[in-house]
Amino acid sequence: MLSHAAAGPAPWPDLREELQIHATGANRDGSPAWHICDPVRNLFFRIGWLEFEFLRRWRLADAQRIANDVAQATTLAPEPDDVAEFQGFLARHQLLRAARPKPPMPAWRWLLNNYLFVRIPLVRPALLLERLLPWVSWLFTRWFVGLTAFAALAGLVLAARQWDTVEANLRGALSWEGVLGFAGALIVSKLLHELGHALVSTRHGVRVGHMGVALLVMWPMAYTDTGESWKLERSRHRFAIASAGIASELVLAAWSTLLWAFLPDGDLRNALFFLATTAWVLTLLVNASPFMRFDGYYMLTDALDFPGLHERAGQQAKRFMRRWLLGLDDPLPETLSPGFRRFLIAFAFATWIYRLVLFVGIAVVVYHAFFKALGVLLFFVELAVFVGRPIAAEFRVWMQRRAEIPHRRKLVWLLVLAVAALVLWVPWRAGITAPGVLKAGSEQPVYSPFAARVTAMDIRNGLEVQPGRQLLTLDAPAQAGERDKAHALASAYARAARGSLGLTEGPAAQLAVAEQQASRWLAEGRAREAELLRLRLVASHSGEVRDLDPLVGQETWLGPSQLIAMVVDGRRWRVEALVPEHDRQRLSLDSEATVIVKGRTRKLQGKVRAIDSSPVKRLPHLLLAQDHGGPIALNPTRPKTELRPAEGWFRVLVEGESDTPLAAVREVKVHFEGTRESIAHNWTASAVSVLIQQAGF
Repeated sequence: MLSHAAAGPAPWPDLREELQIHATGANRDGSPAWHICDPVRNLFFRIGWLEFEFLRRWRLADAQRIANDVAQATTLAPEPDDVAEFQGFLARHQLLRAARPKPPMPAWRWLLNNYLFVRIPLVRPALLLERLLPWVSWLFTRWFVGLTAFAALAGLVLAARQWDTVEANLRGALSWEGVLGFAGALIVSKLLHELGHALVSTRHGVRVGHMGVALLVMWPMAYTDTGESWKLERSRHRFAIASAGIASELVLAAWSTLLWAFLPDGDLRNALFFLATTAWVLTLLVNASPFMRFDGYYMLTDALDFPGLHERAGQQAKRFMRRWLLGLDDPLPETLSPGFRRFLIAFAFATWIYRLVLFVGIAVVVYHAFFKALGVLLFFVELAVFVGRPIAAEFRVWMQRRAEIPHRRKLVWLLVLAVAALVLWVPWRAGITAPGVLKAGSEQPVYSPFAARVTAMDIRNGLEVQPGRQLLTLDAPAQAGERDKAHALASAYARAARGSLGLTEGPAAQLAVAEQQASRWLAEGRAREAELLRLRLVASHSGEVRDLDPLVGQETWLGPSQLIAMVVDGRRWRVEALVPEHDRQRLSLDSEATVIVKGRTRKLQGKVRAIDSSPVKRLPHLLLAQDHGGPIALNPTRPKTELRPAEGWFRVLVEGESDTPLAAVREVKVHFEGTRESIAHNWTASAVSVLIQQAGF
């Protein structure tokens, strides 16, 4: 126990009486180290030789006397400022009786800081673990570890030889049965994970205070309290405790994979597949990560024997960043080798990037977990608390120390900010790039108007034709028969009308009927004649014959409206481009447009001929859909065949002419010259639009 004498004339803070101190392993430089234990809060603080000597002389109650006594009794040479700095450390961490306790945190702030991770203790398993440990001692033998490694290797090899079965099981996991299977496997795997931590802790003499459930973003997961592992002097023992959970899951994965490879199809084999897949994937992707305070972090900390890895690496990275960006020459937070210091700096930056991606992902999950207005609010609260607050804290330090920044560095940053402001706020941006599909400007489909037989055909693919050129001649015997029949009846009724003039009784009535029928059948004959004229297929404009049906030839019978070929004017073209609403407002009719065709080096020049005022309900062509390699995502709630875009796109029609004929339908990129705007204005407008849309206002 740490104790002290009465304070001297000057006020001197007393150490808390319940604090304990334990010797621990040496630091990386070989110097001895100790842990100050706070049993009330279950916290520990690692100190070095100098701090330990200060504590031994705390009863002297004066910084100068403590520093002098340490210098006389040891090879250390401290200054009174060192004692004062250590006193501040003890006060900040509430290890002094004179230190003012922190005011209670308001409930709203506690909830804001802890709603992502809340622990709920359930059991105190220390006695049960001590009784269970002798029964599972064989798990820690070398022969079992070697046998498990062999099982893992054999299981993975056998699973690779049955990879088609593995893929089939993974596809089957998308069903409700698969989801339930993975959920059950996850529960079993995580319970064994935490039991592994608890057993290894007990084996090394560390008391497991409690086990329970933690809510991570309101998602339940098991946890084990191994906070007293810091009492172990050897870092390899702490490493064993930290890695026990991952080791348990790897053992489960190894034996489940091996047994799955040999068992016949059935429920037991499916259960083993779920266990193996869950243990392999979650162990490697989640628990092994050193960037969050999961097992991987504590394993790395104990492997390096470097407690407080995140905090101490962050201090090194902040010093590096302040020196590189601001020119501040801060003293080193601690003495380390240059290589290890570079490792800590790189690790800190990797951790910050990882956490940025993770917290943004959590913010998205929180957003989708609630209705839109509350989801947007929580999204911004999440980013503000876990991303914005640390950045703002660092900027406050920069502002407080701005007088220490060299003038030359200030000028450099003022120049950088000025350039950034020019790039962001000056309306440089005028170009608009949009996806589109290229089509011929004029297309004539060639088809038979009704059932007919080909009697003459003088076309082929690639043939250049002029307006009025005959393409095919068709014959329709049924239509010709109907025409001849109509002409015959018209002639008969005309003769009957003339003959009725010589009759003495009822000549007027018969004459009227005969003339009416003659006129009717004459009109019918003319109509049939006009229909037969449609069988003479000619080109309505100049162009090239394309997509000729290879089954069409002499004496071939064609069905009604059967497409025979296309006459395409490839020199005239049109592009249906799609732009978002913001870019549509920057376009104007008759403005210039540049079209870049895939696989063609020469650009096409055209003009905007039409701009739709309402978004398209269907893409102009499936080439633009993401499912077919295009750039536009389809609405996931609608059938793919509808080609309904997921977002609002507006059609812009561009027309032009080319010197050489163009190929069939092609995907293109279109560049427009719109009204100029700044990058910042574009970003602001997009952000406000998304905010209004997603909030449901």
